[in-house]
Amino acid sequence: MSSSPAIYARLHELFTAALDFVAPDRADALMRKWAPRELSHSTITDDRMMAMMADAMLLSADLLVSQPAASGSTAFDRLSRSLGKVSSNDAAALAALGKARFRLLHIQQADAEGRVTVRDRLAGEIISIEGAELPPVPPDIHLFARVAMTGDRCGYLIGAITPLDSTALAVAQSHAAAGGKGSFANARWAEAVYTHVVRHGTVDIPGLNRPSGDANESDLYEEIDEALRDLAHDWAALGGKPPTHELILRARQMTDQTRILDALDAALTARDARDDLMAEAFERIAALQLETVSLRERGGSVGLTLDIIACTLDEAIASRGWPPRVRPLFDRLRPRNRNQQTNGDLPLDRLVQRIQALRAKTVAQGCTEQEAMAAAEKVAELLDRYGLSLSELELQAQPCEGIGIQTNRRRMAPIDECIPAIAAFFDCRVWAERAQGAPLRYIFFGLRGDVTAAQYLYEMVERAFDTETAMFRRSDLYEEMKGDRRSATNSFQIGLSRGISAKLQSMRAARDETIRSASGRDLVPVKSAMIEDEMAKLGLNLSRRSHTTGKRVIRDAYTAGQEAGERFEFIPGITAAA
Repeated sequence: MSSSPAIYARLHELFTAALDFVAPDRADALMRKWAPRELSHSTITDDRMMAMMADAMLLSADLLVSQPAASGSTAFDRLSRSLGKVSSNDAAALAALGKARFRLLHIQQADAEGRVTVRDRLAGEIISIEGAELPPVPPDIHLFARVAMTGDRCGYLIGAITPLDSTALAVAQSHAAAGGKGSFANARWAEAVYTHVVRHGTVDIPGLNRPSGDANESDLYEEIDEALRDLAHDWAALGGKPPTHELILRARQMTDQTRILDALDAALTARDARDDLMAEAFERIAALQLETVSLRERGGSVGLTLDIIACTLDEAIASRGWPPRVRPLFDRLRPRNRNQQTNGDLPLDRLVQRIQALRAKTVAQGCTEQEAMAAAEKVAELLDRYGLSLSELELQAQPCEGIGIQTNRRRMAPIDECIPAIAAFFDCRVWAERAQGAPLRYIFFGLRGDVTAAQYLYEMVERAFDTETAMFRRSDLYEEMKGDRRSATNSFQIGLSRGISAKLQSMRAARDETIRSASGRDLVPVKSAMIEDEMAKLGLNLSRRSHTTGKRVIRDAYTAGQEAGERFEFIPGITAAA
């Protein structure tokens, strides 16, 4: 390795590797020994305590890597033995590290290529330090550091570099072992200097013994989710201007508990650092995320709620050391409960009540597929009559909401193939929500009357599945399938789901044609645009589940189910007086 950067990089790698050979109990004992004895913790500021802890951890490891154990061997010696036979370059590097010793240095000159000329204050030697890249150091400041010599008056600074103020300099100069060349004496000298620095502090130089300004800014949010951090930077760059639709959408799509807690924590961190633009950005993002959780709750989701987040925060404050002030921030940003009723729309209220009354009457009883389809047609006629009575502006003023359908199934079943057709029949969107180990749950989302009708039809279809399956099990066909009845039942239900779905699709097409012919209006595009806008506010990342094709079924049982699904003649809809 002929270049200085390559030599420095290898010395640094081997020094870091040697740290693994420092016994943790020795480091713990040394840090306890260095703890200040004359000051109570109540008199130490938080900043001073943090600096003291950082110095203790860094300097104890730096000292112990070269401090001989009782046997006389150092961590460098133990590293060398573990590596066995090494290249000549590594052998030279390990030898240089083993002979490296602490020195008291004063900077004489620095050039743009990272070469620094220093004077060893005690030995009087002038040394050329390679690859140092030191930040500006005041001329009255001395440096305490380990120097690994690799040539005549040429060396590298390895490990911690500690600037000394006048008091620390006096301690370094007056110690009995100051400048000692033997390993034991050199380690005793370093321990005395480091003990003083930990207990009493020294001058802080960013980029040397403290994070640089740039590093401090980037490290401030380094534990925050990267996508969330990038969003906050983009938001802060607006300088107080209103956020774009794209930023709002990104915030909503990052709505999960981990990122919400990250945003709240980062907002407090930014306030403490007086980074007001970032603090405001994180608060606005957290407010949008909490609003999105609230909207999802109103949409029927139970996966994450505001109360769950509140409980998580209380637990983090109580047992994980989170600052108590995070809870007031959450309470301030948390959306208030609002009355979600339908703006005094009495006709819609009456419509919903009628659907719910029908549901109460019929769902508790068994029903055939034909009866379920008849109920669907009746409810659709009610909804269409109500929708056509509204102007487009009145229709667009209707609120969207969701209704959750809790199943008792943890695995997909044939009835689930009916879900998209039920949602489409009533102009709803639908998605599945399934927590770990919890039963499958469906959310129907759309206009209030539509989701109420979708819930009603789903429950009717569920009862139809029970009724039709029971009838199939009493049939001659089922009786003939001894030994394969489980597959026969499954095949029948697959056919039933396909028949019901096909029937709903044809009913939907006929319904749309009737509305267009009678009124010249098409309500579907208007509703679709409204629902898409409201769906965007939920910030959901939904993936489409493709239906498995080519399922193996028993043909006769499947055909029987399909015919049960399609064996239906429309029963006339309800009359105007109904």
